[in-house]
Amino acid sequence: MQRLLIPTDFSKEAENAIQTGLLVAKAFDATIVLLHVLEISSVDTIKTSSDTTLTGQMNIHEGLKLAQANLNRSITLHELDNKDIKLECYVRIGKPTKQIEESIENLKIDLVIMGTKTAWGLTDILLGTSTDKLLRKVDCPVLSVNQVVPIEALKNIVFPTTTHNKELNLIGVIKKFQKAFDSKINLVRINTPQNFIPDKESLILLEDYANDMGLKNYKAHVYGHTEEEDGIRAFADSIKGGLITISTSAHTGLWKIIQGSITKELVNHSRHPVLTMKMD
Repeated sequence: MQRLLIPTDFSKEAENAIQTGLLVAKAFDATIVLLHVLEISSVDTIKTSSDTTLTGQMNIHEGLKLAQANLNRSITLHELDNKDIKLECYVRIGKPTKQIEESIENLKIDLVIMGTKTAWGLTDILLGTSTDKLLRKVDCPVLSVNQVVPIEALKNIVFPTTTHNKELNLIGVIKKFQKAFDSKINLVRINTPQNFIPDKESLILLEDYANDMGLKNYKAHVYGHTEEEDGIRAFADSIKGGLITISTSAHTGLWKIIQGSITKELVNHSRHPVLTMKMD
């Protein structure tokens, strides 16, 4: 985790992502890469942030100047100009999702930290991109946050699994976070009426899974609930867990534990930070 990309539209959620990114960067001794995208929605209109549009006499040059001024403000606000912090800043013009994807590849990004809005029924996140579209495409892990994440949250990891998939990519990322923050892993199977397995059998499956994956400093849990997504959030609340980790799929949309887009719903609805990684 040497290079962390933080896309920003200068909203409150984006500023929360930057503050969280500062914490993660210090733990990994990583470089923070700030990215702002000027989204051209028409020939004469440039979208510069979540609530600012330049039209008429305002041109691309002026939009770039404004974007740089806003980046400088964020740098000062979060004291990113400290000599001990490794920082890169970029302003791009185009479609946000495309620019994020290209930046991940061209700038050799290891982790994306996104500011999200917790809104029931809404799928749009920072910069107007959709959760499922972005998470389905990118090959690196994405940490979605809607508020500043305290270090305690990163020390208590919630890892829901059915144990049906090895999820080696995600587990590799979890182990890196565990090492950086000395975290405990809470391995959990959500027991629903549609996918019920007795607790004793579920715990055996979880223990076998943990051994196969080489997990350390973990505890296996079984949590009963009517729905997977609500069960994951309720379980995280019940143990005062912080970071929820879950896999996505590039081929069938987001990974579905039983039914419904669990990852998308978690990102949109959870107040916990959510770490996602494309499934192997």
